Amino acid sequence: MFSNLEFFLVEALRSFRRGALMTVVAIGTITVALVIFGFFLLLVVNLSNIVGTFSSKMDIAAYVESDISLANAGVLQLKLSKIPGVLKVDFISKTEAWRNLKQEFGTSLNLGEIIVGNPLPHTFNITVRTPELLSSVAKQVAGFQNIDEVRYSGKLIDQIQSLVSAVRIGGAALVILISFATLLIVVNTIRLTVLARETDISIMKLVGATNTFVKWPFIIEGILIGVIGGFLSFVILKLSYDTIISRISAALPFLPVVTNQTLLTGVYIVMILGGTALGMLGAYISVTRILKAEV
Repeated sequence: MFSNLEFFLVEALRSFRRGALMTVVAIGTITVALVIFGFFLLLVVNLSNIVGTFSSKMDIAAYVESDISLANAGVLQLKLSKIPGVLKVDFISKTEAWRNLKQEFGTSLNLGEIIVGNPLPHTFNITVRTPELLSSVAKQVAGFQNIDEVRYSGKLIDQIQSLVSAVRIGGAALVILISFATLLIVVNTIRLTVLARETDISIMKLVGATNTFVKWPFIIEGILIGVIGGFLSFVILKLSYDTIISRISAALPFLPVVTNQTLLTGVYIVMILGGTALGMLGAYISVTRILKAEV
């Protein structure tokens, strides 16, 4: 068993040297395909995370006139709480809102130096029973006196979800096309190796070697091509993603980008396994076709 495995590995590495140029082309193609696939996968994961974060905060923000008294704000809060579908109404003064904002982004931005004074308005945070009620409740809130502006994230969520769907469909189509092209290159790479060793294969079969025995060195060669391509794509994607995310976090600290290492490791493992599968499948298809043709 171990002697056979050693023979397969030696033969696979020998094929690497014989067809070095085509092997490099196959590895490069797998790497490019997996990097593109990885970027689309990470984009979808990040967009889904943004949708989930915003969906968990499906509140209505009603901005109040700056000169409203606390007494009138209390009366208005009571009226807003009586709107059908409203669960809770919280009043946040401009002073409290400014303090919360500085606490939230104080580690990454010095707001006191960037902005003079307190530009924030008084705000009512209105929680509704279901997301479907956001639009109708927002229209009723906008009709109250002393309400300057009403905002809610429902439209933004719909737009992001549409973008996620478009990216999934477009990304899936592109990945399928690139994977098919990559598979063809791997098949042709292994095919050239098999043809170069056609005489050796004929001799092996004459002395009793089975088709399975003949296939294994080429399948291992395909697996090695896939593993190398998958590892290279992992290195490229990780370095690129870490750089991009660090810059996005510095410029937009409020954006909920994915930094969970467990999730990211899962994406990278999928890429390496995908490369391995492409290499193995390409090798199997190639050597099987040639062996059938010789029968």
